[in-house]
Amino acid sequence: MNTMRADELLVDMINGLLATHCTPERIAAAEGSMDAPLWELLEENGMAGVGVPESAGGSGGSLHDYAAIVVALGEHAAPVPLGETMLAGRIAADAGITPPGGPLALAIARPGRPTVRIPWAGVARHIVTVSESGVGIVAASDVPATGRGVNYPGEPWTLVDTSWVVATSTTAPTAGSGARQNLADAALLRALLIAGALQRTVDLSAQYTMEREQFGKPIGKFQALQHYLAEMAGEAAAARAAADTAIDIAASGASLDDCERTAAAAKAYAGRAVATVTRLAHQIHGAIGYTDEHRLQYSTRRLWAWRDEFGSESEWASLLGRSLATAGGDALWSTITRWPATI
Repeated sequence: MNTMRADELLVDMINGLLATHCTPERIAAAEGSMDAPLWELLEENGMAGVGVPESAGGSGGSLHDYAAIVVALGEHAAPVPLGETMLAGRIAADAGITPPGGPLALAIARPGRPTVRIPWAGVARHIVTVSESGVGIVAASDVPATGRGVNYPGEPWTLVDTSWVVATSTTAPTAGSGARQNLADAALLRALLIAGALQRTVDLSAQYTMEREQFGKPIGKFQALQHYLAEMAGEAAAARAAADTAIDIAASGASLDDCERTAAAAKAYAGRAVATVTRLAHQIHGAIGYTDEHRLQYSTRRLWAWRDEFGSESEWASLLGRSLATAGGDALWSTITRWPATI
């Protein structure tokens, strides 16, 4: 996602709103649910419909606009399902279903999995369901939950049987390929959120090293910590670049295989970066980084949760490896090097 391709006024607006309203106090108070006043403000400003065509009741906008908003949500640890709502609305609209108002959640059936965990279903008004049979939409009150809980940062989830997702996702048949694309899109949503949260984690760590003093000077002057920060910044930048490329590829109208492969690479690398960046960030901060009083844990707990949602890095790395292996050894270099050329 190249923010220069996103609407600059939109980027400024979303960052301004989130910086004002995503205070540590409000993020903490929203755990187990969502920040309803923040949601209402974002919906009133048309953010929930970004990426959904105006003809389907959305706000319009490009994939790059959508991606810029998602990165901002991750950076500010926004306790609202705006990313899921934008993506679910676009999936519904693409299938010929007019998305309703209010927060949406996304349930994607994966072959061979007996259950589906739906992030944010507990606060959503409707659920967009996706399977190889098609796409559908149901009221959240009609979801036959087999389990409920919250992830590490307190974002509520609901567990359902895969058979229910399949049974309800027949409104607009997709012949299987749509389900592959939608799962890749969901993984990319998490990769974008992770990219934003990684950058905030790096920024908080750099700030702390200049504020915390030891032996009469900021700890950021110590070479070991400078190496930590450099490694963290490199991982965050690489994760962002992978997500940028995947969005560019999707926006270019590339093939399903290329969209899936670049989304897989973005999610796999994002998960790997989470491990490195969160470990070093908490080493830099020490015990204070785990306390309720410090903002770092609002980012790192989200990173640990998002890393596993819509497929872990090992799952997406395996998919990417199988896809490239199927194409054959002679196709590896040309596949990797042609991706930017399609933009």
